[in-house]
Amino acid sequence: MCNKQFHALSKHIAKYLCNIPLHWDGREAILEMKNANYPHWRQMEWIGFYFQYLCENTLKNIFEIPGPKYGNVKFDGLYTIPWDFKSHAINTTSHQIITNDSEATSKAIQNYGCVGLILAIGKVEYNDENRRFQKWHEELKGGKSKYEKDRIARGA
Repeated sequence: MCNKQFHALSKHIAKYLCNIPLHWDGREAILEMKNANYPHWRQMEWIGFYFQYLCENTLKNIFEIPGPKYGNVKFDGLYTIPWDFKSHAINTTSHQIITNDSEATSKAIQNYGCVGLILAIGKVEYNDENRRFQKWHEELKGGKSKYEKDRIARGA
């Protein structure tokens, strides 16, 4: 796929994504995912999963969701090429964005010519010093998950 085709494809996708809300409230987003029976509403990394949820719902009429799988890695969607949906907090110390592993990405490029990344970047207001949001979310989930307990046990 040449740059001109990729640019046209990206512009077409952008027409759908322009209706995604610009401000996300954590409680509202989690409740929206929970009420929609979205399987990842319990995740503490709600921002990434909420963006994925928004993309899946917004793009479901033009994308194949999920996209192709390479080993254990699944691209979030397929629309001419594989796409990954990611979010990133701009007010963090790290400006690295973790995407799909290099082997899966290389295989996808071999098969499709390129891959795409749909990225939401924004300023994040974190938990207050009393961790009220985290406590609210934990109570809504019914307590700490096994994954969280395991992380705590190993000091992660």
